[in-house]
Amino acid sequence: MSNVPVLKQRLPVVDYLFCAIVSNRRYLRNMSTTSSLYAEIWRNNQWEPIPEAKWSKGKRVPVCYLRLGTPYELYAALVGYYHNSLSYYHWHTEKIVPVLEPRGLPEDMNVIYKDYFKNDRIGIEHHFTWFMVQEIIDYDWDRKFPPCKGYVNHQYASLFSSLAPFPDDLPDDEPIYMTKKDNTTEVSWVESYREYVGCVDYFIQELLKLGNPREIRILFWLH
Repeated sequence: MSNVPVLKQRLPVVDYLFCAIVSNRRYLRNMSTTSSLYAEIWRNNQWEPIPEAKWSKGKRVPVCYLRLGTPYELYAALVGYYHNSLSYYHWHTEKIVPVLEPRGLPEDMNVIYKDYFKNDRIGIEHHFTWFMVQEIIDYDWDRKFPPCKGYVNHQYASLFSSLAPFPDDLPDDEPIYMTKKDNTTEVSWVESYREYVGCVDYFIQELLKLGNPREIRILFWLH
């Protein structure tokens, strides 16, 4: 199993509490939501668990392949889940289009998963879905949001371009405002889904370790 690297996201400085100035590409995580990700491989004309199930107390128990932590931007892109800490709400005027809408767990999943998950193993979980790894690869991660806008101190305005991503050269402690302040200039920038999510390439690399992306199916949900 692997853990996703800590993701960071710059928050705007606005006139309410939880969006106070914070460091570059970092945001608050409260009421956290995480995920479970199990995998199957199409082999011998049937779906089989991967990694192989382990034995526990005389029973075969599924092994969760990947625990992602709290990459909420990725969850928004995968299944349209929006956590209240996402900076998405402040900058983007268009909702991210998810890879797919939740479609539940597959009816033809392998027997080990089916027996395990039906025996009260799932409680307050939500956004159940499945997808082929190839679907994640084929998704348009380079699709761009409409331009984002904000206000920065005059001296930093030249770092921004309406055709370029958010500038890395802006000092970490330099605020971005949603409304006009004294000595500020309106700026804009563009952001792709890949840039917004931040861990897409890592996520795909981890999934590819399982095998042929056209033969690997992922069972996924949030909790």
